[in-house]
Amino acid sequence: MRSTPLWTAEAARPAWTREALADLRAAASAFRLGLTGAFAAWPALVGRVAFYAVCLMVLGAFWAKVGAARLPGTLAARLPASGLAPYIGVTEWIVISTVAVQLRFEDEVRSGVLEARLLRPRSWALLLIAEAAGGTAARMIAIAPAALALLLVADVWPGVEAVVRTVLLAIGGVVLALLAYALVGLSAFWVRRVLPAALIVQKLMFLLGGLFAPISLYRGWLHTLAVASPFAGQLGFPGQAILGMSWADFARALAAQVAWTIVLAAIVALVCRAGVAKTLREGAS
Repeated sequence: MRSTPLWTAEAARPAWTREALADLRAAASAFRLGLTGAFAAWPALVGRVAFYAVCLMVLGAFWAKVGAARLPGTLAARLPASGLAPYIGVTEWIVISTVAVQLRFEDEVRSGVLEARLLRPRSWALLLIAEAAGGTAARMIAIAPAALALLLVADVWPGVEAVVRTVLLAIGGVVLALLAYALVGLSAFWVRRVLPAALIVQKLMFLLGGLFAPISLYRGWLHTLAVASPFAGQLGFPGQAILGMSWADFARALAAQVAWTIVLAAIVALVCRAGVAKTLREGAS
């Protein structure tokens, strides 16, 4: 029995399937480019690892002092017995690893490079995000051994299951962060400079994501808002996983990440389409 030639099988697929597969292959290539490029710039990775270690030691020592004081009338009594060093280690791991993709969007929109990019058949925004994801993955891989070493030195090893849950949620967290920053970058179609929007989103990440303290310590409306926001999926849920999380809570956290990923990806696609249409109609300004 003679096999069907590859090109015939490819041509037999629906047009939208061929386009989707081509986009995925292009995104995979962009991801590899970002990954290898980040590893090639290894001195920058070393500096990032050193910065991470300093942040973790300083913030871990700070929360250790706060927890030891157990000041009356405060939430210090609700802090984990092992301290917040593992939690801060996870949230800082995500924040320090995430590539500032919004700057790439801003640069290409403002410099006029976008017009040349649009001549390519593949999605411009998808390739930028995929390349940033590759760079983010390289940073996460470089920082992970330092994070594990610091946990072992501090004698706060959380267990293999907690580490697995944390890594899986951290991957979802950086995806949400990249999509949020992509939205910030796409605002360059209208505001040209994305720094104000980036600062607003960053501060919301820190507050509603719980960068320095678990959102489980929040009370009332602030806790409700934080849990319902995508920032909890970015930082809060991965950080909570390292402190202790049941598989049921893990499943709910993962479902929330998936839901927000779909929502943010759809918004990115719509905003990108509107921005490109504006550029084609009015030209770069």
